[in-house]
Amino acid sequence: MTLSRSRIIVAAAFLLWLVHVGVCISLGANGRGPFLSDLIQFAIGGLLIGSLLLAADRSEGMARAFWRLAVFAYGLWMVAQGLGVYNDLARTPVVSWVTNLLFCFWFAPLAMALFLGPKHETGRIDAILVLDFVQAMLICVAAYVYFFYLPKSDTVLSHEVWAPYFGGYALVALAFVLRAIFAHSRDVRVLYGSMGLFLSLSGCVDALYYYGPGQNLKTGQWFDLLWSLLLVVPMIIATAWKQAEAPVIPLEPPRREKRIYAEISYLLYPVLVLIMSLRIAQQRLMLAALVVMLSFVSSSARMLVTQNRMMLAKEALRREASRDSLTSLWNHKAILEILERELVRSERDHQPVGVIMVDVDHFKNVNDSRGHAAGDAVLRIIASGIAAMVRPYDSVGRYGGEEFLIIAPGCGVGETWELAERVRTHVASCSIMAGGATVHVTLSLGVATGESSADLEKALSGADAALYRAKAAGRNRVEPSLGRAAGAGQGSASAAERDFWI
Repeated sequence: MTLSRSRIIVAAAFLLWLVHVGVCISLGANGRGPFLSDLIQFAIGGLLIGSLLLAADRSEGMARAFWRLAVFAYGLWMVAQGLGVYNDLARTPVVSWVTNLLFCFWFAPLAMALFLGPKHETGRIDAILVLDFVQAMLICVAAYVYFFYLPKSDTVLSHEVWAPYFGGYALVALAFVLRAIFAHSRDVRVLYGSMGLFLSLSGCVDALYYYGPGQNLKTGQWFDLLWSLLLVVPMIIATAWKQAEAPVIPLEPPRREKRIYAEISYLLYPVLVLIMSLRIAQQRLMLAALVVMLSFVSSSARMLVTQNRMMLAKEALRREASRDSLTSLWNHKAILEILERELVRSERDHQPVGVIMVDVDHFKNVNDSRGHAAGDAVLRIIASGIAAMVRPYDSVGRYGGEEFLIIAPGCGVGETWELAERVRTHVASCSIMAGGATVHVTLSLGVATGESSADLEKALSGADAALYRAKAAGRNRVEPSLGRAAGAGQGSASAAERDFWI
């Protein structure tokens, strides 16, 4: 359906081009000829953006980002062409200057595609890359005004300026071609190769206008037909595009190496803009203020994005340092720090802290009979089951191997035993399916309490000793440190059966 719509768009563009031929032959540069010529090109540009959007919908990963950049680039072109249509009706020097500027740099967003990687793109364009590119384009705009516009005070570039401009344009086209030649991906070769050849063709047509038979021609004459065809070519490329390779999306974002000199180089962008804007302000104060403001906004946005990413990375590192990678519970070090903190608080508030040591019964048999992958899955299910039974302000950590530690603030021996019994009953009533067979898992739990920071080792050793007594007494039971025990059968009849499939 999407492909058929793309073909309809191409057919409509060809019909518009034939209408354009008729306008150029019948009217040329006379009367409404220039206006109709620009208006037809504007309509073909709208069809082109539609075909690029459809190509993006058919794509994934890097290809989607590529077509979105193309949409952005031709969106700038559409703005310039729309201003050109307005100028045909009421010519304004400022509008003419902006139109010429946009026509000069419309392809800049497309050049950002050179920085896309086929293995690490999710279809989104990196915000830092966009902001750096905006700064680079502000430098180009400031240089354009500083070196060429102010000395000439004209709305078009002079011929001596076109040579370096075409040189930069040719470098972008060559970079696309080289990217296609040295790429290992078929999709990259097709995308960058076709777009590189198109940019080369587009540059040649522009050069013919300024240095060849197009010199001294006006809007509405035959050379406009070539520019209209240049809008149809990328439309055909987008319609013919068909992604052949599935994007490789890593579980973690790629880590880009950052060197200090590369970061410092970004600081030069606003400095260069500021230096040139001081000269521009002598004749065009508002223009200089606008360029400086945009540079300041881009630099500030880049700083905020960088700061946000640093905070996210710091939080991820903190979480990674305190969480168990398998179960996502607190790790050994973190759960002991929580116990120490709660005991310090209990000493101040005169409230006991319950400590529950948990061990999975006969877990070695699960690993030996089902494999370690199944054993890891069983551990994750048990960890989620334990975490579901405790209170929101209790803490659960993986103490080591198949052992877990529960910290229950404000709980004496009785309350801690009730919490442990609730956890034991819940896990014992669960039916875990591993590899098509049922794995019945039970827990042995030891309970102890502490009331001050000096009780840390005592509480841990008491819970550990109670755990060993629970195992010696037959497993699947809770054994408090004061000798109160709970048998396997207590509370299990009322628990609902729970099934887990892995």
